[in-house]
Amino acid sequence: MDRKQPQHDAIVADLWTWISEFVVVKSDFYKGKFAPCPYAQSALSAKSVDVVAWESGDFKSFIRAQAEQMRGMPDLTTRVVGLPPRAQSAWGVSTYVESLNAEFIPDNVFLNQGIAKSTVSRYPGSSGRPYFIVIANSLGAVLKGADALKRTDFYENWPAGHFELVVERRERMAARYGDVRRSDNL
Repeated sequence: MDRKQPQHDAIVADLWTWISEFVVVKSDFYKGKFAPCPYAQSALSAKSVDVVAWESGDFKSFIRAQAEQMRGMPDLTTRVVGLPPRAQSAWGVSTYVESLNAEFIPDNVFLNQGIAKSTVSRYPGSSGRPYFIVIANSLGAVLKGADALKRTDFYENWPAGHFELVVERRERMAARYGDVRRSDNL
C-alpha cells in the first residue's frame, strides 16, 4: 500500500477547497463586490483548472514539469501547483520560478508564486503554515482580464507596491519576452 497516495489526495483536496472557499468567494477586502480572482469561477465552470501536488524530488524540477505540460494542454488555463511551505524558502526556488517566465511566456504560460491563504499544509514539518503555491496561467487571458479589471475599482485598495509587483511586473515581462496579446490563437 502506498502511504503517500492518501496524503497526496488530501493535499489536492485541500487546494480545491481553498479555491472553492477562498479564491472564488466575494471578499470583504473588495467590499463584497469581487472575489480574490474574479475570473476563477468561470474557469472552474469551463473545467479549465487543475491542481497538482508535489510528492517527492526536487521542487524546481517539479515546477518546471508542470509548466511544460501546460504547453500541450490548450484547454487548461490555470494549474495550481501545491508545494510544502518550506519550498518557498528553498534555495533559489523564487528566482527560478521568475526565470522560467522568460522561457514560458512566449508559449502563453505565466507563473506566479504565493501562498494559499487560509490553508494548513499537510506536508510533514509544515508547523501549521499554509501551502506554498505556484500558479501557471494562460498569460493572454490574464492580461486581458487585468486590463478589464483596471476599468473597475478592483485594484482600488491594493497597495501601490503590490499592484506594481503583480500587475505591472506581469505586463513588463509579457512585453519583454513575447506579448501574447498579439497572438493569433487568442
